[in-house]
Amino acid sequence: MKVEDEGLFLYSKNFGESSKILYILSKDNGLLKGLCRYSKNKKSNLINFDKIKFIWSSRNKDSLGFVNVEPQQGNSIDNYLFSIIKASASELCIKFLPLWEKNVEIYNNVLELSNLKKNIEFFLIKKYVSWEIEFLKNLGYQLDINFCSVSGKKGDTFFISPKTGNAVSFDVGEKYSKRLFKIPLCMKENFKKDFYPDYCEALQITGFFFFKILENRKQKFIFRNQLISYIKGL
Repeated sequence: MKVEDEGLFLYSKNFGESSKILYILSKDNGLLKGLCRYSKNKKSNLINFDKIKFIWSSRNKDSLGFVNVEPQQGNSIDNYLFSIIKASASELCIKFLPLWEKNVEIYNNVLELSNLKKNIEFFLIKKYVSWEIEFLKNLGYQLDINFCSVSGKKGDTFFISPKTGNAVSFDVGEKYSKRLFKIPLCMKENFKKDFYPDYCEALQITGFFFFKILENRKQKFIFRNQLISYIKGL
């Protein structure tokens, strides 16, 4: 079978002396991977979120398959922070998305993240944290902080439940406060301020739910951890 599609390059790893296994988030076929061969005169210089067109071919979708890639467009921002953001988002996509499962919303959200134009630290970080929250929503954990899940009141939420991701008011959650997450102010204010400790708290919450989905806290998020360390240093 042959699949022709477009998408975003996520990651590659060496396979033998002249081949790489490429991970691609495709527009119409979801996450996929394939073997790409390179000669000495043809080296891969793709980086995370580069836009590509490709042809994937194999006997069936359960096989690794071969992929021929045609680069289309690189990223508009070239700095260290954005490179970590792209690597972290790519890492999460590879860990959590099943192969060959199309998800238009996830693809569009990643595409939007790849198209960021402003080379400003605060802007890039807030966009990434917002992206993680949307990514979790698409994985089944919506962090709804607008309403108290017990009283139904809007605007007085204070805690997030680690079990459900639902929010409750201070009065409802006070006696359980040691077992709940306090909602970071940046989430309530829709990431309008550049108070970086707040952003780290938000990433701690999203990270908790990522590990909960994986059910294995021994797994590591290499690039995500690098990003958090970078934010802590600002």
